[in-house]
Amino acid sequence: DDNPKSRYEKILRNVGMLLEQGHYSPKKIDDAFSKQVLNSFLKDLDDDKTIFLQSDIDSFARFSDKIDDEIHGTSLASFYSISDSYSRRLQQASQFYTEILSKPFDFAKNENVVLDGDKLQYPKDDAARKELWRKRLKYLVLTRYSDMLEDREKNKDKKVVATDSVSVKEKFVYKADSTLEREARDQVRKQIGRYFTTLKNHNTTDEIFSSFVNAITNEMDPHSSYFAPVDSRGFNEMMSGRFYGIGAQLKEEESKIKVASLITGGPAWKSGELGVNDEIIKIAQSQGEPVDVTGYAVTDAVKLIRGAEAGTEV
Repeated sequence: DDNPKSRYEKILRNVGMLLEQGHYSPKKIDDAFSKQVLNSFLKDLDDDKTIFLQSDIDSFARFSDKIDDEIHGTSLASFYSISDSYSRRLQQASQFYTEILSKPFDFAKNENVVLDGDKLQYPKDDAARKELWRKRLKYLVLTRYSDMLEDREKNKDKKVVATDSVSVKEKFVYKADSTLEREARDQVRKQIGRYFTTLKNHNTTDEIFSSFVNAITNEMDPHSSYFAPVDSRGFNEMMSGRFYGIGAQLKEEESKIKVASLITGGPAWKSGELGVNDEIIKIAQSQGEPVDVTGYAVTDAVKLIRGAEAGTEV
């Protein structure tokens, strides 16, 4: 069905029927089941509790006894409400790090940071969420800064060794504390920028829906999983050891998808148009609209490259 909403509803109902009628020991899909699914889905989306606000979680409580009804055929509302809120809150959270990392941290100040989401409450408002991000970013910068200080101490006595006026050993450059702190912030800024870019690209509506359905199947039992068609094919190929593709292994370098190697005799090798370390900027299936894959995870780029079936053009 070309209508995503009706397609999702049909998938949900079919999954529900399979679980209730085909599972060897089915749980009752009732209000208690619904509540557990809701909690699992929210944890999967925001395990660190850095995206949602407490007000969002409170508003989602109205679905705690509704998901079982949606599985049984009522209109699908919970997924869309939660998915829309997640996308909006993710966009907001992604704006914090550049401002926070624009100025030095005070490492003389005594502060604590809790990184385990299970030990945290959801932030009550935007200010609390931003403060949560500030402490997490400060911790990341401090970790890198500390490593840089240790590295400086270890290498401070290194000198240039020259043979016939040609330097054969690089001279260690002693940098001030303020320079190292700034470089640590720059590194974390790039790291978090890549993190948010990848998160936004990966968490499409289809991917979030797969997480939603998996919260349902995993609640039935931890060994039952839902695969969207492209993921199902990948799983089956992994189990059988037989697969198709363009014959290129990919890698990710600083938010860029690059060719790591080519399989001799494969389609990419035969074309002569791809080489090792080439960057893949956009991907299109046949005459389809090209998709910019900057910031994509390798697994997501591979899904786009492989397309729907063997023998198609990419």
